[in-house]
Amino acid sequence: MDLGQFMKIKDDRDYHQLVKDLDNYTGTMQKVFQGPPPDEDSGEVPEAAPVGYVADLLAYSKVWQWAGIGFGEQETYRLQKSLKKLSGKVAATSLNFFGKITGTECDYYIAEGVVEGEEENEEEKEADFEPKGTGVNKYTYFVASNSLAEWTKLPDLSPKQVQASRCIKVLFSGNLEKQIFTNPYFEGQEKHYLRAQIARICHSTTLIPKGMMRPVEDDANREIEENTPEDGDIVMPSTSAMNDLKMWVHSTKNILKNGTTILKTPEAPEGEDWDEDRLNAELKKMMDSDPYAPLLSPVCDDKKISVSKTL
Repeated sequence: MDLGQFMKIKDDRDYHQLVKDLDNYTGTMQKVFQGPPPDEDSGEVPEAAPVGYVADLLAYSKVWQWAGIGFGEQETYRLQKSLKKLSGKVAATSLNFFGKITGTECDYYIAEGVVEGEEENEEEKEADFEPKGTGVNKYTYFVASNSLAEWTKLPDLSPKQVQASRCIKVLFSGNLEKQIFTNPYFEGQEKHYLRAQIARICHSTTLIPKGMMRPVEDDANREIEENTPEDGDIVMPSTSAMNDLKMWVHSTKNILKNGTTILKTPEAPEGEDWDEDRLNAELKKMMDSDPYAPLLSPVCDDKKISVSKTL
């Protein structure tokens, strides 16, 4: 036994750093929970602006726990408050928590939303760039390094960035402005690569139960709608029935080789004039080389992914 410790009658401890950390944490939390400031003239506190639909993470977290996934009650609650604040700030009609991607320096929390009336960038975009609200740019994504950090909006995707993201493998660092150096060349920073990977994940893994949706008849845009039977209600399958892969279908369009979800109408070379038969023939040739995946295709029809082993 240490005699000095046994005879010790005074215990001096320095809590300066602990108090400082707690003060910083409290100040950060107040920014998340505080309401709108009072009016300078009247002194009255204005009513908080209405927010769109925000996913209930506290309820979702109980489902995540069944799969052994979770952030803890406190972190989940902070994320819920942060998403609600973000929804009011960007005027999102709906906002959902997409997930978390780890980085070598810090991680990315990702929020997926529908934001109407966004201002388009004045930068000139490619001819086959999918407009906001459609295709790979259907949703707007925001990222934050933690539940108390400010959210940063990710840029929209160009077809070239989607195509290049399929040919490279890069570890995320957590720095959105980091330049990516790869072969083949990737045009953009880490924020563009992150946005491309999010789109690929979304269009490959978003599933719904079979029979919930149906394709819109005679729709050239290949959209789906809620399946409402003419007689009676939809009969919900049992839990054991949902254990079959045939009962799960893809709810999103596949991303084509051209980096978009639609085929561009072929154009005749300069100096040539195509008739309708030639145009249809060229369009069929494009569809044969880059086909659309059937809408609402079952998961069991997916091709097996071949994993190459490297030593």
